[in-house]
Parts: sequence; C-alpha cells; structure tokens
Amino acid sequence: MTRQWFWSLLLALLLTAALQGQSRESLLRAVAENPSWSPAGKPNQYTQKNIEELAGNRASAINHYGLIGATTQSWRGPQGIVRLTLYEMIDASAAYGLFTLDRNINQPGFTSVPFGSEGFRVANRTFFWQSNYVVWLEGSGPATDDLARAISENIFGRSRKPPVSSHLPPQNLVQGSEKYVLDETGISPELGLDRRLLGFEDSVEIATADYLVGGKSAHLVLLLYPTQQVAQKYALHWEASDSIDPGLRKRVGPLVALVRGSRDPGVASAILDGVNYESQVTWNEPRPDISFPDMILTIFGFIGIALLFTIVAGISFGGLRIFVKARYPDRIFDRTEDMEIIQLKLTKGVIHKQLEE
Repeated sequence: MTRQWFWSLLLALLLTAALQGQSRESLLRAVAENPSWSPAGKPNQYTQKNIEELAGNRASAINHYGLIGATTQSWRGPQGIVRLTLYEMIDASAAYGLFTLDRNINQPGFTSVPFGSEGFRVANRTFFWQSNYVVWLEGSGPATDDLARAISENIFGRSRKPPVSSHLPPQNLVQGSEKYVLDETGISPELGLDRRLLGFEDSVEIATADYLVGGKSAHLVLLLYPTQQVAQKYALHWEASDSIDPGLRKRVGPLVALVRGSRDPGVASAILDGVNYESQVTWNEPRPDISFPDMILTIFGFIGIALLFTIVAGISFGGLRIFVKARYPDRIFDRTEDMEIIQLKLTKGVIHKQLEE
C-alpha cells in the first residue's frame, strides 16, 4: 500500500513538472541524446537585457513579442557542423510572430520546408517555428535538415497561431505572406497606413497577408481590438477622415479589415467577404489568471502544508510526553495508582452463576 502511494505521488509530481513547460536546456539535452548529433562548442545565452548583441535592431521587436531567452551553439553531425540559434518565447503566438517577422517569400531562393509547424529556407539558412520556439539553423542543406528533424521531434507543446491570424480568409491567400504584428515597426510602408493611428496604445493585434484575385494583387490588414467599442472608435475615425474608401474596409465585432494595394471594388469585395468574426461565451472558460499547472501546484502545496502540520503535531505531542515522563516520572503520565490492567483469566474454568428473581 505504501509503495503504491509513493509511486502515485511520484507520477503526480512528474506530471506537474512537465506541465510547467519545456526549457531550452532540457530541449538541448534531449537533442544531445541523439547518437548522430553532439555539441561542437559551448552555448551562448541571451536574455531580454542583452538580446541586442544577437539580434541587433530586431531586438526591440523580439522583446515586444515576448522573449524568454535565446541560445546559440554549434552542433556536429554526420554531414557537417550546423550553427543553431534557438529562441524561446512566452507562448506559441509570440513564436509565430517572430517567425513571420523574418519570413519574406520574395527573397531570392526562398523555399518552404516541412519542419515544425511552418518552415522555410533561404540559401544555407533554415528557419521554423514550433510550440513556443523559433529555430534558426545555418549550414549545408542535408545537415540542417537532419538537425531540424532531431530538434522538432523533441519539442512538445501546442503550436497555435494568434486569434487575429486565424481570421485571415484562406481563399486567394498567397501562402507564406502572413505576418503577425504587435508594434509599429512591423507595419510595412507599402501599406500606406499611419502607424500612429492604428491603436497600438489600445493593445491592437494585427495580421497582414497578400492576396491574388483574378491575377490582381492586394494586401489585407486585420486589426483585432480588445473590445467592440474600441474597434468602433477607430472605424469611426477612418469614416470621418475619409482616408479609406468604405468599399475597402469592414468591421465585424472587434475586428476591422482594411484592403490596401488595390482600389478595385471587385478585388476588395472578394477579400472582405471572407472576413467574419463569431464571438462565443462559455460558462466553463478558465480564469485567465489561474492556469491548470498553477492549480496543480497549489493543490500539492496545500497537501505539503497539511503533511508538515501533522508531522510537527505528532512529533510535538510524542516528544512532550517523553520529556515529561523522563523529567517527572510517575507524576503526570502513567502514574502507578491510576493504572489498571484488565485480565481475561483464560486459564481458569468456567464459573456458572444463576440469577435469581
């Protein structure tokens, strides 16, 4: 019974630890267990404070998405040495945003690769994102492909795009052109939008993508605001300023869609017709400030406190009794005159007694 209790508790603790997420260190240790790959140098670690040393002018945008840390290290495999840059972000949406920040389908030699959730290669560099990680690999094609598979197989966690990106209409979409934007630096000048008037101070999230309708290209900008009221405020601003034609914009709930790069009503209509938003309200939605891992840790924390209290109480009571008996024998506990012994007298015969009325 004790052994079963021990293994059950150990399994619960391991499950709790796993729910806390996968660190870069544990991921790299798992990759190092692959017999084909081994570290070829010491890792270099970066945080939000010194990420500029690695990313240069991209550091501000990376921190804005939500950087936990980054690691660079060379790895040796059967087909050569590969330079790895591993970004650990706060969640999958942040990783997706960083991935789209560096993706440009118009770069010479751009090709998609089947690694992680999405990936691409430019020259001798391979990029992909998966869960809350963004992976950069630099080396020969066969070597980077092999290491990319080894890393991808050891990453766990869901790879979920941000909500605003899920509202991009799939019809006529130019694959690979999507971007997820959280600050002004991510807005391309070719969109012709005043970055200061998009609502970044109101926590807007933006997704952009290219579309090709009947041989005509256009850009779609989706702006997801925290509430419908905030979205209406900006929609009314554009309506009052008449800076964007009514046929080139659409608002549904907290979502505002703008078509840029084309003034063709047919093109705009074909794109905007696919923009929809459905809000759902559920009673069983978890509190945003209490996650399942936190709940498990809290439960085991209270269990630990209860166990500690019972142990302390037991030791205190037993220790006090032993101390008093040693210091004051036969005076407080187990006094001779108060002790009685019950004897069953099983060796004696049966005594017959008759009750008289």
